[in-house]
Amino acid sequence: MAKILAHLGALRCVEAAARHQSYTRAADELHVTQAAISQQIRHIEAVLGVKLFIRRGRNMVPTTKGRQLAAQLSWGFQAIVDGVHQIQTEPLAGTLNITTTQSFATMLLMPNLWRFHQQHPEINLRVMVSAELEDLKHGDMDVALRYGFFEESELHREVLFEEPLVALCSPKLSEHMDLSNPENLRDCRLVVDADYRQEWQTWLAQAGLDLDPDEIKWLTVSNLDIALSAVMSGHGLCLGSPTLARQMIEAGALANPSPSGSRMEFATASCTTNPPRGSNGYGYSGIGCSVWCTIPMKWINLPAA
Repeated sequence: MAKILAHLGALRCVEAAARHQSYTRAADELHVTQAAISQQIRHIEAVLGVKLFIRRGRNMVPTTKGRQLAAQLSWGFQAIVDGVHQIQTEPLAGTLNITTTQSFATMLLMPNLWRFHQQHPEINLRVMVSAELEDLKHGDMDVALRYGFFEESELHREVLFEEPLVALCSPKLSEHMDLSNPENLRDCRLVVDADYRQEWQTWLAQAGLDLDPDEIKWLTVSNLDIALSAVMSGHGLCLGSPTLARQMIEAGALANPSPSGSRMEFATASCTTNPPRGSNGYGYSGIGCSVWCTIPMKWINLPAA
């Protein structure tokens, strides 16, 4: 690397003073004193063996050599700024990398991507399915779409929609058991995500069933994708999103046994940034679902539930 870069501070003084044609205004921009600007410029003139500024009246104006150097310095400093901005942000055009869950991708994202393609035909999409929360700050994903409540984060978050949870099961199970009567749930296996068993107990309490957890026949799974697969195979009921399940219900793969029955309502909440899970400030009442879009740019536009 050229030794002249050891004098980068002095070169900044040269560029600013030439651009403003004033040591005083250069000092204001660089947050130093006028005497410091003068000292740095005298130093770099001695290093280069070239006179860069001359006094003209009350102003210090660049010489021909000074203007030539200042022009190159302005270009170089701007290139540094552009390079830093380039690694911090991406232009709109390009590939948008999306991470979401299998169920969300299959049941909601893919059927609605045509809306995005209509608005942004110049952007290529890459959708990656993962049950894990991806590291958006340091990984190669741009947008994370997740269903549920999440802890606070430094990333920007936006609620796409909120809705109640409903009971879902296979059509065959719905035909063989009168699940519109909550009492019959005593004889039915409840499929539950390992981290959200409390949701079922809250739902049952709101339905008027006072069941001891030990009385319930549980099928515990690791995530919503497996839960939906289990209930479609006839292994009981799970709590899920009516929005995600809409197409499967219409296709006859899932059923909502009590569409007008018990629902765990979600209080109205405005779009907020980084709400803590279950906090009063989030407007959390009872139990429900929230679809989060964690994103550095507002690119996704999905229909409301």
